[in-house]
Amino acid sequence: MKRKLAWAVSRVFDPVVEIPILLAGSVYYALSNGLRWRFLVMLLVVDALLPALYMVYGLMKGKIKDWDITKREERMGLYFFTIFAHLFGVVAAYAVGKTDLFEILLVFWTMAVVFAVVTLFWKISVHAGTNAAVVAFFNHYYGWDRFWWLVLVLIVVLWSRVEIKKHTWAQVLVGATLALVWVSLGLQWLG
Repeated sequence: MKRKLAWAVSRVFDPVVEIPILLAGSVYYALSNGLRWRFLVMLLVVDALLPALYMVYGLMKGKIKDWDITKREERMGLYFFTIFAHLFGVVAAYAVGKTDLFEILLVFWTMAVVFAVVTLFWKISVHAGTNAAVVAFFNHYYGWDRFWWLVLVLIVVLWSRVEIKKHTWAQVLVGATLALVWVSLGLQWLG
């Protein structure tokens, strides 16, 4: 029962789900500051759909053995493809003068670069990092009084990744701490 619950939590709060939520939250914030819907569609295609399609392609071709990309070495192609795709979104936001969105996307992009570099040497939990980024982002822009409960979600996600033996406590704690600090400080520094 405990293991089934852990698997369910891990799937519901998967980076494939959470990253589009972060992008949507970023875009919603930018929309309230005049961003056009066409740009939103382009951003979701470039930053969410293309990396997801790359992952599915990797799974179909056997370059990625499982949905969780359990083997650290299998993560690198997807990570660097995603970094390139996200960079396109960052540059596009800058090019059209959407400074607020550019700054948010830049924080997320630099976090992705840091996670990719760490992954070259050690397996860090992207589930933990993505969910911690969600905590930092939503609480920075929308307030702890409304989104405090995301910390509880993060704790449950950390437990689930360890429970299903995809990560150690060190890997989830480092992933969560790094992302929480990086995104919190980045968003605070940029305004």
